[in-house]
Amino acid sequence: MTLQLLIETIGLLPLFVLVAVVLWRRRQLDRDDRRDPITTDLRNLPGHSLQEQFDKLYDARMDRLVLVLTAGLIVALTIATRRIAAEFRPWDWLDTTIFIASICLALYSGRQIAREMPRQRQIKQAIRAEQATAQELAASLAGDNRIIHDVQAKGFNIDHVVITPAGVFAVETKSRLKPPEGNGSPKVKYDGKSLFFPGWTETKPVEQADRQARWLANYLREATGEAFPVIAVLALPGWYVERAAPITANMVQVINPKNSRWLLLPERKAQCLEAAAIQRAAFALEKLAQSKAD
Repeated sequence: MTLQLLIETIGLLPLFVLVAVVLWRRRQLDRDDRRDPITTDLRNLPGHSLQEQFDKLYDARMDRLVLVLTAGLIVALTIATRRIAAEFRPWDWLDTTIFIASICLALYSGRQIAREMPRQRQIKQAIRAEQATAQELAASLAGDNRIIHDVQAKGFNIDHVVITPAGVFAVETKSRLKPPEGNGSPKVKYDGKSLFFPGWTETKPVEQADRQARWLANYLREATGEAFPVIAVLALPGWYVERAAPITANMVQVINPKNSRWLLLPERKAQCLEAAAIQRAAFALEKLAQSKAD
C-alpha cells in the first residue's frame, strides 16, 4: 500500500522541490533587515486604478492556467498508475533516470525563479525610487518649466528630463537600500567621480548619468539646431549627499530629490533659457516619451 501510494504521488515531488526552493529564497529575502530608502508619500500615477484592475485580471488568468495544468498532471498520473497497477513492474534504471531528470528540472527551475526574485525586488524598488524622484521634482516646478519622464533613447532611457530657465537637466535615479537600523545614518559622500556609501563605493551611476546627459545634448542639437546647456543629475532618494570635493557645474550633480528646488534658477542668477526655448526643447523630447499602445 505504501509503495503504491508512493508511485501515485511521486510525480508531484518535483513540484514540492520547486515550491521548497522558492519558499527558501523568499524567506532569505524577507530576513533582509535593510530599510526602504523612500520617505516620500507616493501618490497614484495616471491610470493607477485601471492598471491595478489589469494586473489583477492578469494574475487571476495565470493562476487559473497553473491550476488547470496541475490538475491535468494529477489526472494523468492517476490514470497511468491505475492502468499499470494490474501488471506491476519493479523499479528499474529507466524509472531512476526519469525520476532524477524530473528532480533536476525542478531544481533548475527553482534556481531560475530564485535568481529572478532579487531582480524583481530590485525593479520594484527602482520603480518606487523613480516615482519618488518624479514627485519631488514636480513639486519644485512651476510656470513654463517642464518635466518629462522615461525618455527613450537608443538602447537606454533617461528617467527624468527637467527643463527650466537654468537649463536642461538629465536626471538618472538610483535606489540603494539604507543600512540596518542602528548601523549609521544614510549618508553618501561624493567627490565628483565616486559615490562612497557605507561599506561600498560606486562609480558606474555617475558615469551613466554623464553619458546620458551628453547624449541628450547631442540629440537636442540635432533636433532643434540649438545648443542647450544639459546638466547631468544623479538622484538618490532617501540619502544625505555630502560633497567630499568641490563639484563644478560641468560635473554630475548628485542630489536627494527632496532638495531639487535649485533646478529652477541658475547659480549665477541669470536666465539661461527663455520660455520659447524651453517649449522647443520640451517638444523635441516629448516625442521620445510617448506611450505606445500594446
